[in-house]
Amino acid sequence: MSRVLVTGGTGFIGRWVVAELRAHGHDVTVFDARPNPSALDELRPGLAAEVRLVSGDIADGSVRDAAQGADGIVHLAGVMTVDAAADPVRAAEINLIGSLHVFEAARAHGIDRIAYVSTAGVFGPDDPIYPQPMTHYGAQKLAIEGAARAYLLDHGLPSIGFRPYIVYGPGQSSGIAAGPSIAIGAAARGEAATIRFSGRVGFVHVRDVAALMVAAVRAPVSGATAYTLCGETTGMDDFVRELRSQAPGAEVTIEGPPLRIPTDLATSPLPTALARVPVTGVSDGIAATLDFYRARRGIGAA
Repeated sequence: MSRVLVTGGTGFIGRWVVAELRAHGHDVTVFDARPNPSALDELRPGLAAEVRLVSGDIADGSVRDAAQGADGIVHLAGVMTVDAAADPVRAAEINLIGSLHVFEAARAHGIDRIAYVSTAGVFGPDDPIYPQPMTHYGAQKLAIEGAARAYLLDHGLPSIGFRPYIVYGPGQSSGIAAGPSIAIGAAARGEAATIRFSGRVGFVHVRDVAALMVAAVRAPVSGATAYTLCGETTGMDDFVRELRSQAPGAEVTIEGPPLRIPTDLATSPLPTALARVPVTGVSDGIAATLDFYRARRGIGAA
């Protein structure tokens, strides 16, 4: 495999996927509604110049042209919980119809390696086994998982989906789930922050998600399974306590109810090639994120 298309490739997870793919020597095409080269260069200076950037709307089918010549696709383009609740119809055009366009592009070009991001939000708050989403975002992602199975059965097109719980790390700046990431960034700058949900959640570092998606698209894909990713599960109070221990004086508060996702989710058993990807614990994930921000501010690690 030589060239990989990454939809949403300058977004929070996408830029880490691009960096990981380039580290493995792959050519990369990024398809994004608003490509942001500086987001790539923040990870590694000059990274944006190494990839092909294509601007387009995932909902209008233009991703098919961007996929020409690709051997694999990492599909990340979408809108999340808050935006999906504000405009469910537009969100469905982006999240669901856009994903169907990605699968159609793969069919058109004979691409048989697809990794896409779903969400732990496919589960409701009371059942960690059987999906019963309580948000538009979760419902749309669950529909994508069903479509992926249909593409396998109808067209022999395999794929791998990942359902991460709370993804955190450098670069995330909006949405309810971004609270932990925003809090770490604020702590590195000596600013206050509020996390808008409480309870226990699974913390999945963004580098782990990127590494899994790249490992998935680099290996031969079979089936159409979606895997739940929970990283390390801990309470929000414990997360904030650990952040304060690493960034003394951090002003972080917690407000709001728990998320509409079970607190006792577990990571799915992963195929051997994916199970080898290390899992970053919360303490190490906070440290790595603080180091990222401190290095870019030129103050070094505390």
